[in-house]
Amino acid sequence: MTQYTNPHTSISDPRTCIAALAVATIAFGLLLAGAGVTTAQTGQPTVSVSSATATVDDTTTVDVVLTEAPDGLSGYYLDLTVDNPEVATVTSASYSDEFGLTTDPTIDTDGQTVTLEAADIEGSISPGATDVTLATVEVASQAAGEVELTVEPQQFDTNDGGRFRPETQPGVLTIGEGGNNAADSGSAGGNNAADSGSAGSNGAGASEAGSGAGSGAEGNDRLGGGFSGTSIVLIGAALVAIGSLAAVAVARRRS
Repeated sequence: MTQYTNPHTSISDPRTCIAALAVATIAFGLLLAGAGVTTAQTGQPTVSVSSATATVDDTTTVDVVLTEAPDGLSGYYLDLTVDNPEVATVTSASYSDEFGLTTDPTIDTDGQTVTLEAADIEGSISPGATDVTLATVEVASQAAGEVELTVEPQQFDTNDGGRFRPETQPGVLTIGEGGNNAADSGSAGGNNAADSGSAGSNGAGASEAGSGAGSGAEGNDRLGGGFSGTSIVLIGAALVAIGSLAAVAVARRRS
């Protein structure tokens, strides 16, 4: 009797079958590893301005923060602008103690834009630093409303002499009406106390604002943490083992 041969069988050698499955599985594992490395990368450094609240004829402060400095920060030069000087204007600004060499803030005649320039001559801001407060800006309110505080990076230098251009995230100043009588004055005083607390916590607010642009990086890190390099290698090895076992089972059935 003539032995039946399956015409659709393209791989007759069990060893060939095992090798093919192993190679395919390893390739798949490497693809996963590559995806994991990409996911774990940090986000783009961002200069953000914290948001604040105030009442008419009041002053408040906002922080200008660099969310991260992968290669350190030796110095910077930027402009901060209030989009509507009829509602609020810049009155003054100060630098963080980390900067040992600074240029006096320059405010234009209508109080709309302030230019800030500082250098870290002692190397206080090392590579990998996060939530670096660049400056604190004081803003005076003239009318009720809402104004946007935008920032324009002109130059940012790394510790090794390179340059980078960070992304930007504006802040918002919300201005409410002040009280007109004794009752309103008491209410306004309460509101100012609350606002002062809010302004006082601008350091944390700045961190939150910074992490708002930098949360993309944090989210990516968490995602990358779910599949770290070690985990992916283990997954690849497990896939190789599963593929090999499957190939052996197929080979045994054929024999």
